[in-house]
Amino acid sequence: MLVSRRAGTLTAFGNAALLGLGGLDEAADAVTGSDALHRVVDLPGEDGPVSLALALGRLRTLGVTGLRLVLPEPGDLVGLPGPASFSTAALAAGGVVLTVAPPDLAALALVPTAAPSDHGDVVRWDVVPVEYSLAPNGLPTLSEAERQLAESMRETTSTFDLLDVAKGRDDVAGALRRLDRELRDLPLPASLEPRAQRTVVTASRLVGILSVAADAESAAVTASEAQRRAEAIRPLRRTARHALCAAWSAALEPTHGRDAARR
Repeated sequence: MLVSRRAGTLTAFGNAALLGLGGLDEAADAVTGSDALHRVVDLPGEDGPVSLALALGRLRTLGVTGLRLVLPEPGDLVGLPGPASFSTAALAAGGVVLTVAPPDLAALALVPTAAPSDHGDVVRWDVVPVEYSLAPNGLPTLSEAERQLAESMRETTSTFDLLDVAKGRDDVAGALRRLDRELRDLPLPASLEPRAQRTVVTASRLVGILSVAADAESAAVTASEAQRRAEAIRPLRRTARHALCAAWSAALEPTHGRDAARR
């Protein structure tokens, strides 16, 4: 599973729906993908679990104007609002979606939890109140993310020999093929500008390759080499995750919103 697949598609397709550039059912279908079912729980104004399409419509009625993605990891909570209890839940989920609304409205977050079933994963999105914060709350804009991603790639070119994850190994080759398939099947709304779409794919591929490299422990011959590889991976992964947050959320940037509305 790509690191931002569910939360990212909810952010991008949800923004398209909230901005009038896409449909509610289209957004729900894109987020659900091959999962069996998605339900949103504890949404203000609703007594029980509701569908994604209904939830997005309710959020729009409540005054939510957009959604923003945050992909936290231990040691990197950039973009997360308080309280501290929410940080714990966000870390467990790996990716959360924050609502964007005027400061007089309650700030909310949607936190996913997946459980397997015979027909695919059943995903529950818990709606929880969070502290108000100005977006993007420390995360880069799309332009900044593109530049940081390119700079990180250039600066670490000399370390990519550390990421040679035994290309001839069947398990590694299989993991990379699965990554390519997921990227080919990754849904992206037509309203999301091309450079944001390119950044989603580039950053997703980088995160996936780094995950394969981290899992291929036997590729590191010595402890010192393993440490050097981990040090090379850490900043690259952070930059790639931040780029994903910016790219999936790009519809909220003023210039993008104007361009999309003209198309």
